[in-house]
Amino acid sequence: MPPASPDPSVGRACGPVGAARRIRIGSMTSAPSASSASSAPSKRSSALEALLVDLGSQIHRGTSASQRVEETADSLRFCPTGLPALDTCLGGGFPYGRLAEICGAPSSGRTSLALTLLAETLGRGVLAAWIDLADAFDPASAVAAGSDLERLLWVRARSEDEALRSCERLLQTQGFELIILDVIPRQALPGSVAIRDVSWLRLARLTASTHTVLVVLSNASTTGARAELVLEMRPLAARFVGSPSLLDALETTAVLRRHRKRPIGQEISLSMDAEPEPHRLPDHGEMR
Repeated sequence: MPPASPDPSVGRACGPVGAARRIRIGSMTSAPSASSASSAPSKRSSALEALLVDLGSQIHRGTSASQRVEETADSLRFCPTGLPALDTCLGGGFPYGRLAEICGAPSSGRTSLALTLLAETLGRGVLAAWIDLADAFDPASAVAAGSDLERLLWVRARSEDEALRSCERLLQTQGFELIILDVIPRQALPGSVAIRDVSWLRLARLTASTHTVLVVLSNASTTGARAELVLEMRPLAARFVGSPSLLDALETTAVLRRHRKRPIGQEISLSMDAEPEPHRLPDHGEMR
């Protein structure tokens, strides 16, 4: 199921709410006369009508669960990665308005995949952001992958809290089609940053109210049930060329660990360039 929409803002009750409250208190504290008893329903009806007018657009007509699923499926849009086999596996790419995660060990191709997604997104002339808690973003590699850095906001967060606050602020602007949140620990510490589940819930809800794709990079899956999809990257082999030997590409497998609408467990073989040439995307993979 898609993440729940954000809770509406809470304001102080006034006007018709107070009138409705006075009617209830009066009926409890004194016995109504015959004339007042006959006028009570009309007064309550007027107060209810005034309340409905005051609430206005905050009221939504209820729908069945099946209708909500159909509406969500029809309106869901995707941010493609530029890798046809992977996009096919994901049903079109990373869905807008959803939290997603790419996890994997070092040299598994997770950052290369994120750079490919970034270049593909920026190539459409939109804005993107990279929140760099790991302090590992390399602008030269992004340019080599085909990214236009003029359209990229690079946030170098100094702590987990700062990274989360930055992500929330960027989501609230609703001006970025892609936000990549790199929570891989500094200095190659084992495991992922210990971010509480309630933080992922808040980010998932914020993302659901936008047209932004939020992608988390981590060593091991950390978003739990809050992510729409989780891709685990597994390194297979490294390809070296030249003399002395230089790393040219990583042979890796992307495993679909979580998806709300697609079969999980699918594996996609990818060849990710270690140092891509300018405006060149990694080789297309094969799904099996």
